[in-house]
Order: sequence, then structure tokens, then C-alpha cells
Amino acid sequence: MSMRKLIPVAVPMAAALAVSAAGTPGARASTEPGGAVGPAAPVTSVTSVLELDPGRADPANFAGPAASGGGAAEAEPGTAAERARPGERLGSIAVDRISVRAKVLEGVSERVLQRGVGHYPGTARIGERGNTVLLGHRTTHLHPFLHLDDLERGDAIELRASGRTYTYRVTDKRITMPDDRSALEPVPYAPWSPPDGAYVTLITCHPKGSDARRLIVVGRLAPRG
Repeated sequence: MSMRKLIPVAVPMAAALAVSAAGTPGARASTEPGGAVGPAAPVTSVTSVLELDPGRADPANFAGPAASGGGAAEAEPGTAAERARPGERLGSIAVDRISVRAKVLEGVSERVLQRGVGHYPGTARIGERGNTVLLGHRTTHLHPFLHLDDLERGDAIELRASGRTYTYRVTDKRITMPDDRSALEPVPYAPWSPPDGAYVTLITCHPKGSDARRLIVVGRLAPRG
């Protein structure tokens, strides 16, 4: 499937792959800290949860140590100053169950996704507290996420960066509408929640050969053995 069906030229793929748990199309109301409900955010081809409120996606803006959550290994803290250049290699991903081996590159432009798996800018870096959001093609170019739907709870997702390997275990898999976004939150599907551990979120189109829905797999950093 060509990503030209998803988005206009030069618009990041992430804008079209924005997702949430609700599974309902259209704009959603944003719940502000303290319980106030803000106006629904318009969904456009250039709108993302990061652009609406960068602080919600950047783990550096949440105080406190990285939470392990059930004994998970402590993730390395990150800062906004560590932002990578578009197309820069951040590391690699390996998912044995679906025979995936791919580079992880910064950004989600079509040029980046032709070369590997793209890291959604502004989300956590590999191994950091928060949510590392990764996008990949399903049926075109290297199609790293062709069999993403075969993953099951407990399956391992290995991310490697800076000489270290981080093993995440699948905790959730679901299909959403393209304009739903809360899987991008620091805690996937938990709007306005500060990071309580380290997550990885894998996003691709669904069904194969169509951009009608989004297939999303979430994993959480596993305890070190």
C-alpha cells in the first residue's frame, strides 16, 4: 500500500496514523489536568497530539524517577535536548515471532519509512520512561509490520540502542480509527497520565492493503532477568 493514499506530500505519516483507544472517528474532547474538559481538538492532516500539546508526550516534562511498574527494569531518563535529526538512526527493532529485523530511524516521513521503522518525534527514545511510538509500512517497501497482527500478549519486542537491548512484552493489541490518538500518550490510552514506566507502541495500517483502520500493538518494558 502506498502511503500517498494516507497523506498529502510532505505531511508526516504520523499525522495520518494518529490514534486512540476510543475507536471512534472525529475530534475528541481533551481532559485538562484538574478535571476540566477542554474543547474537542480538530483533526486535520497536519494535526497530531504532539502539536496540540507537546508537554503531554515528552517524558522530560514529568517530574519523578522512572517507575518500574510491576518490577520492570528502570528506563533511562531522556531530555528534549536529545532530539535526533530526521532520518538519523536511533537503533534497531527485532520481533522474533513475526521475523522482524529493521532499523529504527528518526521521523515518520515517507522517505524515512522506505528505509525502516520510523520513530514518532517527541515521543520517548528507546529505553526511556514514557511511550516510544514506532510506525512502519505493512505492505510496501520493507513492510516490517506485515504480520503485526500475529503478535500475542507476552510476545517479546526487542529494541536496541547505544549498545543496550531493551525487551518489551506485548500487553495490548487493538484496531482503531485513523483519527484516534490516545495510543500516542506517555501511558498509551491514558490521557493526561504521567509516565508510569517504559512502553513501546507499534502502529501500521489495517487491513493489509488498506488505510481504513490502524493496527496498534503496545508493549511494556520487561524486568531485567
